[in-house]
Amino acid sequence: YGLEHYGNLPLIEPLEYRESTKVREFVIAIDTSASCSGRAVAAFLRKTCSILKTRESFFEKINVHILQCDAQVRSDTKVTGEEDLEEFLRKGKLTGFGATDFRPVFDYVETLRERREFENLKGLIYFTDGYGIYPEKMPDYQVIFAFLEEDENRPPVPPWSMKAVLEEE
Repeated sequence: YGLEHYGNLPLIEPLEYRESTKVREFVIAIDTSASCSGRAVAAFLRKTCSILKTRESFFEKINVHILQCDAQVRSDTKVTGEEDLEEFLRKGKLTGFGATDFRPVFDYVETLRERREFENLKGLIYFTDGYGIYPEKMPDYQVIFAFLEEDENRPPVPPWSMKAVLEEE
């Protein structure tokens, strides 16, 4: 089509049967500690929902665990489709507001994996202000610590993880 209409410009489309590289199983952890304000948690929830509602991310069947955590995991909401996400938004209540320790989330994810909740866990996105105790051991899945704003006083993320600063729009 491209050569026919544009001369020297071939248009190549991806094959329909190619394997998708999109993540189907992942964990979203939301820091609900006292240091995260209601505004920050609300922004984290908006980002979480926008991630899950994008056409590229939302599959017919997904396996996402949304964890609310401070110094311990307070809530685990399993999302397997758009209906689960809508129910989480309608009925979900924030829990926590204690100190911040990131390690219990990683321990909890390992417990989920031992219980075979995941077939092929690809990653964890941790929405936080960054003030807490980071785990020392690197997990065998990708980890992103996501922040709403840059803060030069925040402790550095572990070298095995990625850092993302999100725009709040």
